[in-house]
Amino acid sequence: MARMANRGLVVLLGAGMLIAGCSDKTPADKDAAKNEAAAPAARIPQPLQDGVEQTTTSACKAADTLNNAITGFLDAPNDDNLETARQAWREAHSDYRQLAFLHALAGQSMPQQHNDRDPIDAHPLLPGYLDQVPGYPHSGLTYSEVPLTPDYLRKEHQSTDFYYLTLGFHPLESLLWPAGTDGIDETIQRYRLPKTTPEETVNAPERRHDLLRLIANVLDRDVKTLCNAQNTAYLVTGLAAFDNHPGRAAAALDKRLGATIGQPLTAWSQSPDGEDHNGMPVAHSPEAATDFRELAALVRHLSAKWTDVLLDGTDAVSTLNQQMQALATQLEAIDMTLAPIHTDALEAAQQALAQVRETLARISLKAPVASEEAGE
Repeated sequence: MARMANRGLVVLLGAGMLIAGCSDKTPADKDAAKNEAAAPAARIPQPLQDGVEQTTTSACKAADTLNNAITGFLDAPNDDNLETARQAWREAHSDYRQLAFLHALAGQSMPQQHNDRDPIDAHPLLPGYLDQVPGYPHSGLTYSEVPLTPDYLRKEHQSTDFYYLTLGFHPLESLLWPAGTDGIDETIQRYRLPKTTPEETVNAPERRHDLLRLIANVLDRDVKTLCNAQNTAYLVTGLAAFDNHPGRAAAALDKRLGATIGQPLTAWSQSPDGEDHNGMPVAHSPEAATDFRELAALVRHLSAKWTDVLLDGTDAVSTLNQQMQALATQLEAIDMTLAPIHTDALEAAQQALAQVRETLARISLKAPVASEEAGE
């Protein structure tokens, strides 16, 4: 199956390049163009294709596991099933962010994003939009009478405000880690279905069940589209631009790590209490509190799977990997549940990131026309 998938990927890559190369030429010119266009697909390193396939497959399998875990929790709301669902969310979100990083590294928008609306990882979510929060015990879609259907959720997602989220990881996060609940028991109680409900009363637990189940189902389907042959070929083609260009790859890694890790560290340093000037959370995942563990996992993933592929032939890779492991350790040491967060831990991570970026900058400078390769 894997061999057939790779063969299909090469065919898609070759077809895309052939289409791009078509123009008004003589038959001989067209034959030559076809040969030139088809050649790059065969030259794409197998480790790069394998890395993309492994990363996309992990994200899709994790989304499926999350969907099943949520079904198990809703069928039997208890401590173990809630923790299973939460752990599945952590793993699925982390795996998705690793896939999203590769698309960003390749300079690509995620395939599912349309008109700046992202049905998978949009954030932050306006508190109280989906369910009750402290001070507003009957707020959100859970206590309304609007129809809860996949079509309705997709139509409403970020329709009037980018904070109004009805799809993706973060609505699920808010439902699995409800704000203002006092421990696991209270969360589980929210999902226990009453034996009877007066006709004039909204059955909030039942609607909460429907909402959680629907969002998980739609998320599973949306993530799985990223694993189809077309989207996989799209990512492989983007990353193939770095083949035999380690300087270009290093510059791109430097830029993306600065955005993905450097910017959150700066934001937390400026707002150690966890809220920005608008009162919105600084954290990507404020209720699950997984930001820095996910970033550490991303760094370890890049070090283990991608530095050798993207920076092949560079003598600084060993040093870079050691620095990346040190960065991951510093990120894991940040406890974002503290209020305020410890700024010394943030500073240690910033210093470790600076060392990684300095090494990447040195690698990029060895390439010809480094600033042009960096896309500057």
